[in-house]
Amino acid sequence: MSPLTGVLSDLDRVLLSADEIRARVTQMAQQIETDYDGKVITVVVLMDGALFFVSDLLRQIDLPIRLVTLGASSYHGGTQSSGQVKINWPAGVDFAGHDILLLDDILDTGLTLAALRERLLAENPATLRTAVLLDKKRPREHEVPLDYCGFEIEDLFVVGYGMDYQGRFRNLPCIGILKP
Repeated sequence: MSPLTGVLSDLDRVLLSADEIRARVTQMAQQIETDYDGKVITVVVLMDGALFFVSDLLRQIDLPIRLVTLGASSYHGGTQSSGQVKINWPAGVDFAGHDILLLDDILDTGLTLAALRERLLAENPATLRTAVLLDKKRPREHEVPLDYCGFEIEDLFVVGYGMDYQGRFRNLPCIGILKP
């Protein structure tokens, strides 16, 4: 029996399998590597939800990478955005003139990514691109340009592959929908 059998039993259904995720992340890494050829990438990552995505993606990119992690949240423990973004901005990190790739797990309302893009653009980077694993098909409160997207999904609350519900389910290798 798999050690995750108990956790998987909390899912109503699997939306994306581990194999589907792995294949798409590989394709995204290849495209990013092509687009940033010859450059040093400053990767700005939203933690904790993007942890697995970023880890898998960056290990496949054969370019110099400068990694900056940020804490940002608009959910604060629930399943709906609170409408307010909390960002833990790193002290002493200079983004001016850098080629920045902003990575997140999911584009939902657009609130968090829009706030981060605005803050990063104020730092005068050479370039700023955005990548997400999941793009929810839903009306946005804030439009955010996406340069790289893993999957478009329906407007559903998902867990797994780094995404959680009240701190649980991040360790699932797949992405799924919780039972009601």
